[in-house]
Amino acid sequence: MLSKRLIELSLVGAEWVLWLLVILSVFALAAVLDRVILFFRTRERIGELEPRLMAALNKGDLKAALAEVQRDSFVCNVLRAGLEQVSAGKRDPGAVEQAMLGAMARERARYEARLTPLGTIGNNAPFIGLFGTVLGIVQAFHQLGKLGATQAANQMIMGTIGEALVATGMGIMVAIPAVAAFNWAKASIASRLKYAESLMRALLSGLGSIECKSLD
Repeated sequence: MLSKRLIELSLVGAEWVLWLLVILSVFALAAVLDRVILFFRTRERIGELEPRLMAALNKGDLKAALAEVQRDSFVCNVLRAGLEQVSAGKRDPGAVEQAMLGAMARERARYEARLTPLGTIGNNAPFIGLFGTVLGIVQAFHQLGKLGATQAANQMIMGTIGEALVATGMGIMVAIPAVAAFNWAKASIASRLKYAESLMRALLSGLGSIECKSLD
């Protein structure tokens, strides 16, 4: 009884699966565009930032160091949180470090937003396409059983199976760019995180000279 009900449901065909994949591809494209815009707008300029920031830290110039991190980017937002603590008169390195770690957690959450749905679409789109192919093949064999093995029936069955295989191809087509964009975003976040940690340590090590000058 259960198998009969499942067969009846499968006879709906694979077209609704294709529409589902189209909808998922739209969601994936929207997520990719959103992340690309964010990553491009907040792109890091480490080659410019690092030498200028290190020069300001070596001189103990808090004002110049703050001026270098006013841009909206992962690294700048993390460093600015620590420098603002020093500017407010907080001299405890632990408090400054915790402020930067908190900013790092917020930035990481901001950059990783929408990546989970994107990764889910990339990982599961091929299986959704395969499911559509299975439904199409079940429908084709059901029609074969009803029509018999005539030439016209065979041509119709081959056409149905061909349409069903489109679902697998569609699933792969949706998955490949989604997975590629997901991996690119993760790699970019990891790179920014490493730069932020490196410059954060440099800021903490230069905290003494900044304090001495600010006290003067």
